[in-house]
Amino acid sequence: MPFVVTGISQDGDTAALEHALKASGLSLEGLEVLGPDDADGLATGGAIDTKIITGSGLESGTGVPGLTGRGTPGITGRGTPGIAGAGRITGATGPQMGESLWEKLADLAIPDDEVENYAEALEAGRSIVGYHGDAKNVAEVEGLFRAAGFAKVKTF
Repeated sequence: MPFVVTGISQDGDTAALEHALKASGLSLEGLEVLGPDDADGLATGGAIDTKIITGSGLESGTGVPGLTGRGTPGITGRGTPGIAGAGRITGATGPQMGESLWEKLADLAIPDDEVENYAEALEAGRSIVGYHGDAKNVAEVEGLFRAAGFAKVKTF
């Protein structure tokens, strides 16, 4: 069963963790780092900016936060003639083109009720580090995160 171990780094330095993962025979392919620059435009004043999720805010919504009822949330209807809801992706972009920080946090399996806490950590200049692995290595990876000095180590 897959898992994601997450932790908060004060300075974004993952060298000690990378060394420990390699020494344990674990791949670095599962390592993911989100830095403060990835938070630009997502969280302001400690609250999630819903325009990042919908692409146009909640003013034309369905009554469900983040769902506009038009096309795909976060994608405007401009850009691809003849295809409803297709067009350019709006909102903040993470390390991959068009992928919002919200999506990156979801990739780390961070529950919706904890997303704001992680966004606030990014705004404060800290980094979120995640490691995707399988269940047989959970305890070992958690221990490596703690030994490398990461705070708030959690497994999702």
